[in-house]
Amino acid sequence: MNTILIPLLQGAGPVALAVVSFALAFTWTSLIEPVMRLRSERGRLAGFSAVGALLLLAASIVYIVPGVLLRDDFGTVVGAPLAVTWVILAIALGVRALFQTGLARAVSGMFSIVTVFGAVAGILVALSWHHPISATVLPTGAFVLVVGAIAGIVAWARAGGDELPAVA
Repeated sequence: MNTILIPLLQGAGPVALAVVSFALAFTWTSLIEPVMRLRSERGRLAGFSAVGALLLLAASIVYIVPGVLLRDDFGTVVGAPLAVTWVILAIALGVRALFQTGLARAVSGMFSIVTVFGAVAGILVALSWHHPISATVLPTGAFVLVVGAIAGIVAWARAGGDELPAVA
């Protein structure tokens, strides 16, 4: 009994963090209104910086949790439901992005991409648990996401320029 209960209890923390992170991914726009009501520019800057840091932390948790949960032998049992849950949430965030504009659309799309990458990285970790390569899957995927994010920001920044076409 204890051999089954301990991994379940260890997995409860990451799942709780992931639930909170997904809740933040869906409701972060409600945090902007109180920040806009702050009187000083410094206060608004600090508020928006805090919201940005929370979103970055939430995206990191959403990316890492499948790999952490699927690293154990017991994790392969919960692999399919976890992957399906992550895919459903990625689709929901993608659909949400379709109906929004501006920054809300970009953040929803970003969370959708991070969710898919997290599920794929988690499945790769579970499939290669007996090889030394499994320890490099999560950092490599994170590096690819960071490089992709930088490239996306550069392409988005150049979209308004007349001299160079935007990379799509």
